[in-house]
Amino acid sequence: MSKQDVLLQIEQLRKELNDQYKKQASITPELVALSVQLDHLLNELHLHP
Repeated sequence: MSKQDVLLQIEQLRKELNDQYKKQASITPELVALSVQLDHLLNELHLHP
């Protein structure tokens, strides 16, 4: 996966997290799962500079 692909996925996840949070305004299992995915992608960037 290229760095650009990871950045695009991060941007999509951030948008989805923000949209979900606006709708729910509370921490749900779905938000936690999205947050874990985002953390994983951020780690990918740090592991493969």
